[in-house]
Amino acid sequence: LFYIPAGVPHLPANLSGAPSSAVIARTDPNEQESVVLLPELDALVA
Repeated sequence: LFYIPAGVPHLPANLSGAPSSAVIARTDPNEQESVVLLPELDALVA
C-alpha cells in the first residue's frame, strides 16, 4: 500500500520478472481533469 499525495509526480512500474497486480484509488474528485502526463519519466523504468 502506497500513499502518494496530490501533486507528486509518480510512475507505477513492475521492475520484477513476475506478474503483479495493483489497486489504484484516487482521492481527488476531479482526478481525470488533474492528470498530467509526464512521458519523460518513462525512461526511468525502461
